[in-house]
Amino acid sequence: MKLNLYDFDGTIYDGDSETDFFFFCLKKNKKVLKIIPKIIISFFKYKSKYITITEFKEIITSFVKYFDNLEELIDEFWQSHKSKLKNFYLQKDHSNDIIISASPYFLLKDICKELKVKDLIASDVDIKTGKFNKENNRGEEKVKAFREKYPTASIEEMYSDSMHDKPLLDLAKKSYMVKGNRIFDYRTYKPNFIVRFWNWGWGIYHKNEELWNYLIVGALTTLVSIGSYAICSKVFNIYYVLSNIISWVLAVLFAYFTNRWFVFHSKNNNKLKEFISFTGSRVLTLLLDTGLMFLFIELIHLDDLISKILVQVVILVTNYILSKLVVFKK
Repeated sequence: MKLNLYDFDGTIYDGDSETDFFFFCLKKNKKVLKIIPKIIISFFKYKSKYITITEFKEIITSFVKYFDNLEELIDEFWQSHKSKLKNFYLQKDHSNDIIISASPYFLLKDICKELKVKDLIASDVDIKTGKFNKENNRGEEKVKAFREKYPTASIEEMYSDSMHDKPLLDLAKKSYMVKGNRIFDYRTYKPNFIVRFWNWGWGIYHKNEELWNYLIVGALTTLVSIGSYAICSKVFNIYYVLSNIISWVLAVLFAYFTNRWFVFHSKNNNKLKEFISFTGSRVLTLLLDTGLMFLFIELIHLDDLISKILVQVVILVTNYILSKLVVFKK
């Protein structure tokens, strides 16, 4: 069997149908507003690998619980949004087409039936609760879902707008990247400079993600430490040792939560023990911090703010080693 595969959102639909449907439903029922804070928090949790893409998407699709007439809303939604289907696809014969999408099956099934495509493979989501019955249909999951249904079929053509579909794009005899209304050969496609620069930067970041995340958090923690020290010392004229202790307390509180969540993705349920361990390691670096401050200010006679900045470099490295090997060890 020879089949043509098409991603849906961004490929044959101009935009993201799931996002458009979310805001469509928001206009119908303001209760949907309640989950927006959860979505924002979950987005950062997903980006920091604290939750999976499926868990993140479940937060989004949980809005369906506010509706008893969702199928009627879906029909109404497509009456107003089918105009966003791209012309290049509408002009094709769809008898051998498989739409393969990460969006919920319940959202796409009617429009795919109207398009008369051969089949739809999409995320299996409960229409009443928004819960996923299987993993979100994305990336390698698309290959798995396709092979479960068509184990011996060959993919003649594959169309997508995203490199998330690389596993399927690599399997097809002919693959195409769809950018707006333009179609490019996947194997010779070269993104513009901005995209290439982004991919290059992302590649560097991804190879040492934990270290880069720590440097980001470390830089922010340093700003908290230096900023609070400067306010205490320069604005309120507090003695430098006491200013240093105050800045340490604020920096430790900030650093614990950001390191737990964003850097080391800790799932330790004993948060109190973990916090005590974290604070204990920072007490050691506080002593180091204070000792170096004394050395630079009292013995070398450097300016106290310059001393504070120099000392933070040493503290940054020491804190990473202690956090990695002692506090958030896996």
